[in-house]
Amino acid sequence: MQSPNIQDLLKRRNTLFDAALEKGEVRIMRLKNIPITIDGYSHKDKNLFDLFLDHQDDGLFCDYVREQSIDRANQLLKAKFVVAFIADGKYSRLVGVYEILGKDGQRSSDKKKVFLSVKPYHEFDDLSGKVTVDWGGNATQNWIQWLTPDKNIMVLKVDDGIERPVTQFESYSTVILSYKELKTIIETEDVQWRNKLEAVNGIYCIADKSNGKLYIGSAYGNAGIWGRWKKYVETGGHGNNDELVEIISRNPDYAFDNFQWSILETMSLEKPDNEVIDREDLYKRKLCTRCGNGYNRN
Repeated sequence: MQSPNIQDLLKRRNTLFDAALEKGEVRIMRLKNIPITIDGYSHKDKNLFDLFLDHQDDGLFCDYVREQSIDRANQLLKAKFVVAFIADGKYSRLVGVYEILGKDGQRSSDKKKVFLSVKPYHEFDDLSGKVTVDWGGNATQNWIQWLTPDKNIMVLKVDDGIERPVTQFESYSTVILSYKELKTIIETEDVQWRNKLEAVNGIYCIADKSNGKLYIGSAYGNAGIWGRWKKYVETGGHGNNDELVEIISRNPDYAFDNFQWSILETMSLEKPDNEVIDREDLYKRKLCTRCGNGYNRN
């Protein structure tokens, strides 16, 4: 059985898109999966798959699609729609369908780029991130193309979506996790990590790689370190710690770019809360994290 082409999957979801496809008014665009900059701001530890997975709701991924070089913007403005893909080796993953509305009034801080006004079409969301195509042949060097009705871009697979690799657990003493790694572990509820981290309470450290400052925290209660670290992921990296809340309120990607988590000491779940807190206080005094060299306020 012959594999379908991308047009077969995209048709009959939106009448405006179908009409544009029939008239040859749809472009396809392949985005490089590299560290990214949006409006002059560099996201140091992100690539496009990270941006796609983490920033659908707040519009940041859409901003990346909107901000284009002047040449590419002019190419896209000739179309009614663009179907966006992220390069994955010689293959590419579908990440969204957008209507091109024209140039946007927003100015980019990069004078070589402009912002377009685009509208995401959510009728295609069930395909987003799940469809891999063969960009194919000489077209691999052509990052924007017309999607004509007869163009043969074959669908290689439709799967459950982009998966992030999970860091393997080795021992409590060797745990060093970036926010990206911690977020993946928590959101996938990795069984190995959950079993290990739920089995112990203890003292942990958050290190800021940009300036060397430390935050010392403790985990106590039935959910162990897992329950405490889960709160950091749910809050974008601050865990409701006052100093970290202020930092991340100024830059929502700060934890992603700069923080790493490690375990200083593990304790039994039966250890009284006050004894865990006393050990936390000892580490704060040892490492001077309340003396201007760290992020602890108490």
